[in-house]
Amino acid sequence: MSSKSFIAGVGRAFRETGQALDRAGLRATGDTSFREKFSRHRQIMNLFNKRPYLANDSFVAPCASVIGDVTIGDKSSVMYGSVVRGDLNAVYIGAVTNVQDRVVITTAKSLDSGFPATVTIGNFCSIGHGAVLHSCSVLDQARIGMGAVLEEGSLVESGSIVEAGSVLPAGARVPPGQLWAGNPAAFVRDLDEDEVGDIAKHATAQADAAAEHAAEFLPYGQAYLDAERIKAEGGSL
Repeated sequence: MSSKSFIAGVGRAFRETGQALDRAGLRATGDTSFREKFSRHRQIMNLFNKRPYLANDSFVAPCASVIGDVTIGDKSSVMYGSVVRGDLNAVYIGAVTNVQDRVVITTAKSLDSGFPATVTIGNFCSIGHGAVLHSCSVLDQARIGMGAVLEEGSLVESGSIVEAGSVLPAGARVPPGQLWAGNPAAFVRDLDEDEVGDIAKHATAQADAAAEHAAEFLPYGQAYLDAERIKAEGGSL
């Protein structure tokens, strides 16, 4: 067992022991508040020495998961039910980029093809609902449609669109300013200037929507801290 695994195991043992003692103390005083069902889901989770880095004005939804070596830039968002897993390799998400509901982003430790095993998503990108990205690259101002799959080593260049439900095979490349669709995805046509411009407009609109969602949530744990303080002071909730 590595030293990091040992330290993590000891830390978990202390936490669980503390929780057990807390429940025993509450039972002894006739307090059954520990039976209340609060979600223990953690949006942001370290993985040993791999820690997510989020810009201050980014948004991660309460039921999303950002794990390990993940970087998320300014005004970007990870919406409800999405998983961004930087466990085997790093994930980088640029600025004003939206990862919509139920997206799954994962990495491999390495690729036999020699392509980078990381995930890189540029600025002003949109990753549609339910899309799956695995060790791939999406450059600036690109849009990935709902339910699309980007396999390992694939590349979507700037100003391009992969249509909903499409599967971009391992190692495939979508050149700049093109629309690809199908399974396997193939070239459909070139995009015009208005269509390319709409990609950035859509990303900006999604950033504004995410900011509205963020305004609805207090900082993590704040409500519970306030409730405990009021209770300790003898007040009622």
